[in-house]
Amino acid sequence: MSSPTRRLSVRLIVYRMASVLAAGVLLTGCAQGPYGASGGDRGYVLSHDGARPIENATLNGFLDQTPGDSAVTVATSPWGNNVEVVAESRYFAASGRECRKLRIVTPSRETRKALVCRTDNGWVEQRLVTQTAEGRL
Repeated sequence: MSSPTRRLSVRLIVYRMASVLAAGVLLTGCAQGPYGASGGDRGYVLSHDGARPIENATLNGFLDQTPGDSAVTVATSPWGNNVEVVAESRYFAASGRECRKLRIVTPSRETRKALVCRTDNGWVEQRLVTQTAEGRL
């Protein structure tokens, strides 16, 4: 017969092994990327958040090539016609996408803020975090 001390020590070893195995499984799950995203897929991940593609080739090229605090005037844009677009420096958002904050200046000199992020298909306008889904602050 085995002694109570020996049974307790075997039970303790089993519990420790189970704890180590459970911790390993949890850590392996945390080390993997988001569900459904492969390492090479750094494109646009969120498909239902209201992002609108920027279809102006001049504006897309400007956003791709210029440094921060650069400005361009475009005849047509998602923010209206004949607006000046001032782009801040690029940064990487939590989604992993490259983004830029913009300042839009209308012909009447009104200013508003905008946000754009790069996707595999060009730049898209994003809703600012400070705005609600309806566009109100």
